Amino acid sequence: MAMSQSANLVEKALGHGDNAVTQQDITNPGRDRERFGDPSGEKMKALCWMGKNEVQIRWYTPTR
Repeated sequence: MAMSQSANLVEKALGHGDNAVTQQDITNPGRDRERFGDPSGEKMKALCWMGKNEVQIRWYTPTR
């Protein structure tokens, strides 16, 4: 509680800018394979939720 109160006081003193931008999908290998993908091109397995009480392991294939 003391930490949030002190953070609130600092924000009141310094203010905050309008740069509250959250960047999403920055590590999606399907969007930029050279930057985020494995150089060998090896695929990985993903645990997929298929519905109620059903989970499957599938090979992950990036979408373009």
